[in-house]
Amino acid sequence: MNNFDFNLLVVLNALLEDCSVNLAARKLNVTAPAISKSLNKIRALFNDPILVRSGTKLIPTPKAIALKEDVRQLVNRIESMLNTNMAFEPHTTTVSFTIAANATIVFTLNALLFCEVQRSAPNVFINLVHDSDYDDDFLRSNDIDLYIGEMRDLNPEITIRTIHSAKCYFMCRCGHPILASDKSMDNLLKYHFVQTKEKYPTGTDEAAKYFWSARHVMGATPGYMATMNAITHSDALAIVPDFVVTTMKKLNVAVEFFSADFDLGKRSIIQAWHSKHNHSPCHKWLRDLTKGMFIDSMK
Repeated sequence: MNNFDFNLLVVLNALLEDCSVNLAARKLNVTAPAISKSLNKIRALFNDPILVRSGTKLIPTPKAIALKEDVRQLVNRIESMLNTNMAFEPHTTTVSFTIAANATIVFTLNALLFCEVQRSAPNVFINLVHDSDYDDDFLRSNDIDLYIGEMRDLNPEITIRTIHSAKCYFMCRCGHPILASDKSMDNLLKYHFVQTKEKYPTGTDEAAKYFWSARHVMGATPGYMATMNAITHSDALAIVPDFVVTTMKKLNVAVEFFSADFDLGKRSIIQAWHSKHNHSPCHKWLRDLTKGMFIDSMK
């Protein structure tokens, strides 16, 4: 093991995650020939092909499958150790972060975040992406540094911090007949609904659970902006968390919001990140900055 190149572990981890030389090269910001050269060294080191071709794809060998989790954990431990000891000075440090969130939160953070980065951290690069483009394993890879949004199924090694408990409201078009009527459960159940999210909010009581299951859902959209657009052209109703209400009001969107005669429950807004970043000074700066901005945006 003398003169062992630990960078090979990083390359092996990327190859086992993606089973692609090109994707691993893109993730590690190197050329494909460089990854191929490292793969040859890895094959010699383990006396195993590691990845073999099957049609147009590369698939892992049994030994590679057995190594995958150990390699991932080892690389994460090394990165965690390096992150802990890495100095961070916002005014001078060069670093990039990718933040995943839904379209409404991206819109909310957009101007505030870039303005603050330009002012206090000019060498920091922020990449905002939509969380809907990724599956629940997205924080395991190096693609996403921080998730901000509603609770979702995440891997055990992901750290979660609740930053807001969002009350839910009904949304309808301007002039909707429900606005002049009582907001009882029976009356609301007469209308169709456009759905954005599938899960019940947290803290939902039995009566509200009945409402969530009994309502007639006529369709679903991938995001709150699309839901807003759908209900403005019909008598359908929608249910949205308070941060959506705040954003719509700031944009002067022609929709109305109201509460019912019963509690709809709340949605937890979280930050989530891989535990390898727990003690990273630069990642803590990002978490605290975006948390403060999100809370301020609700005022």
